[in-house]
Amino acid sequence: MTTTVPPVLEDLVSPTEPATDLVERAAALRDLLRNHAADGDQGQANPAVVEQLASEGLLELTVPRRYGGHEANTRTLVDVLVELARGDGSAAWSAMLVNIGNWFTSTWPVRAQDEIWGADPKSKVCVILNPMSTAERVEGGYRMSGKWGFASGSYMTTHAMLGFNAPQTDGSVRHALGIVQPGDWAIERSWYPMGLKGSGSDTVVVEDVFIPEHRIQYFDDMVEGNYLSELAAGEPQTRASFLPKGTIIFGAIQIGLAKAAADLAVERLRNKGVTGTVYAQARNSPVHQLAAADALTRIDLAELLAHRACQNIDDAAHAGENLPELVRARVRNDTGTIVTLVGEALDQLLKAAGSGSYLATSPLHRIYQDALTGGSHAHATPQVGKEVYGRLLLGADGGVTVHV
Repeated sequence: MTTTVPPVLEDLVSPTEPATDLVERAAALRDLLRNHAADGDQGQANPAVVEQLASEGLLELTVPRRYGGHEANTRTLVDVLVELARGDGSAAWSAMLVNIGNWFTSTWPVRAQDEIWGADPKSKVCVILNPMSTAERVEGGYRMSGKWGFASGSYMTTHAMLGFNAPQTDGSVRHALGIVQPGDWAIERSWYPMGLKGSGSDTVVVEDVFIPEHRIQYFDDMVEGNYLSELAAGEPQTRASFLPKGTIIFGAIQIGLAKAAADLAVERLRNKGVTGTVYAQARNSPVHQLAAADALTRIDLAELLAHRACQNIDDAAHAGENLPELVRARVRNDTGTIVTLVGEALDQLLKAAGSGSYLATSPLHRIYQDALTGGSHAHATPQVGKEVYGRLLLGADGGVTVHV
């Protein structure tokens, strides 16, 4: 008798393979996302898009199964984000930050998780890691006020995970992350960017809110894989390496945008003329043939790097290990390399497709701006990744200059 494993459970059988059903659900939304991409210029994805993402379970990829989520592995998360970005960069970016916020939350004490998903399995968590406030230590936790910018996807979430400076009893200060409950935070409109206009990366505002100890983790502990979930032994994804999983996802958005550009540019090149040459159709022009081949090769290389990182992260999580620092630094560097490869591919594709690609009315124009904006994220910038990886490769004095 043959047992059929539902696609959403594939990662239980092979921890490094994608759950193809979830990836196919994301791919099926491509036309919807593309048709509503311009709606995001007002600051948020169209409500119909958000509703469809939710109904397909694509905002609960990383929620534990015990709360009804998919508990998807890193490869599934990356492949879903690639497909979503192939439709619309802003909607994909929002989904990316919601899913990674949910995954971070899965490493919290079960008491905190129960307060979030036990109360409402559809709850979602936005996240800003940067410590943008210093809290006051009080009995049982901290009191905190402040503003946190760049809260992507916050418009579709119920909870906020916020970085803050936490004074310790010995006089030191540690970088902490605290989860703020519904009703204890608000959104201030502040996101007016060149690209990714619909990602809702606005500012979270908190005024004199108490955060108990069980809703707090320390950043440096999480970097080393020392999470507080009591159920990590039975949930491999809860053991995944913190920053590598939270970094390679930015490469996924770049790859999806590059594939979207390739879809559009290659179709255009098959039919457009080449002004001032003997070629009536660009498909017969060696210059354009070489540009297409080189651009698509760079996109393939970017995706191969992302998939290698996913396999490293998921293999280590399944084995109950935190990735070695050198591998974590390589994932950071690979993410920056993906940004570089995609940037080069987009430059070739848009130039080959012609001047019309740069018009504001062209979908290629939107893709290009989204990729430039997304590639500027602190976790994706190429030179930082190169430096930290190079320092560890050569054994530079003083160790790393940023957490990996």
